[in-house]
Amino acid sequence: MCELTKLLVEIELLDGEFSDNSTPFIKVDAGDILAVSSSVQRCPQYRGNGAKLDEKDMYSVLEDSLKDHPPVREADVLEKIVGQRKGIQGHYNSCYLDTTLFSLFAFSSVLDHILRSPDVCDAKVQRILREDIVNPLRRSGFVHAENVMKLRKLLRCDTFVSEEKDPEEFLSALLHEVLAVEPLLKIRCNNKTQECNSYQIIVERDGTLKVPSVQTLMDRSFRSYEDLTFDQVPSCLILQMPRFGKKFKMFPYIFPSLELDISHMVHKRSTVCCLCLSPAEYECTQCLADPLTTDGNIRQFCQICEKQVHSCKQMKDHKPTRIETQSYVSNQRQKLELLAVLCIKTSHFVSFVKYGPGKHSWVFFDSMAGRIGNEIGTNVPVVRTCPILGDYLSMSEQQFSALDYTKMDALPKRFFSDIYMCIYQSPDRSMQSG
Repeated sequence: MCELTKLLVEIELLDGEFSDNSTPFIKVDAGDILAVSSSVQRCPQYRGNGAKLDEKDMYSVLEDSLKDHPPVREADVLEKIVGQRKGIQGHYNSCYLDTTLFSLFAFSSVLDHILRSPDVCDAKVQRILREDIVNPLRRSGFVHAENVMKLRKLLRCDTFVSEEKDPEEFLSALLHEVLAVEPLLKIRCNNKTQECNSYQIIVERDGTLKVPSVQTLMDRSFRSYEDLTFDQVPSCLILQMPRFGKKFKMFPYIFPSLELDISHMVHKRSTVCCLCLSPAEYECTQCLADPLTTDGNIRQFCQICEKQVHSCKQMKDHKPTRIETQSYVSNQRQKLELLAVLCIKTSHFVSFVKYGPGKHSWVFFDSMAGRIGNEIGTNVPVVRTCPILGDYLSMSEQQFSALDYTKMDALPKRFFSDIYMCIYQSPDRSMQSG
């Protein structure tokens, strides 16, 4: 199905002095319309040059607006989503929410499972997120502030409609309290598993660290706890940088690592049979876990015990899986890829997002880059390419630390100095190449 790339709206001017033509009608690109007065009415006589949109065409337009759209491809970014009035339109302190949604959904499918999951608690919120925000963003590159306001009003707290918030507050409200989906992170500490949707990096101040990388900060943060590990490799890892409030920064600059190696941060499960203590070859998530012999909700068996246990009538429907060999596990590095960086300055959030595998495939997004009034729908969102970030991020930490930051351009300086949050994703969920 071809996608409608431009919509022309015909307007009848009631006051003829505004038109130099003999006809009172003018055609306007719908993409240039920022706000529409409530007094504007549809002309009942209008038939669009005598042609009426038939029922089949109307159904096609409706079907296209409701169908799920994949993340914007790298090859389509310049045409579809870069420019003024692109991205998600901000309104009334919504920048924390706009930047988070744009960063997670414009170019990545890492959280697409929540858009169609049948297990969410609030299907209405899920539908608004999918049909009114994510699909329009991917289809046409623009989401009106009114669409976002629908979501804000359903986050079960009136303060989300008007007050300043942080991205982690929004994610907690949306994913945990409203949709109640599986948490993004499961972290083990002191033999207990805690569930959350983001991780706050906490490190002690170190004067020797001039410009720490996110990899360095994560390593130090995990080492500060005796047995802190990820229970499993996260597909989406959202990290809050070490800063207090919106003003105090522990480090003047932080270097976001393009790859984050978390191999040593993932919990190593026991590979011993829970019955005879022989080397385990199979594991079963359907068997009732014994906390004295197993990790979490998984039971592990050697080949003989697995056959004996699952020969019972009550367990014949279980589906045990073979455990990967230790040599394979030890050689495989668990690495995540940088997807986005959210920055804050003077209580305003913006984001830098990687839109493809290319070195220079970076965009800058600001949901409130300009304004033409005070009503809803009058902020002008902007998406700009920012290829220079690729050059900086390809440097080593030592090379970057030696730079003269006073000579750095405004956007990259903002990227490294105002960093608030980093979003990483597993490589198999990465952006679609063009």
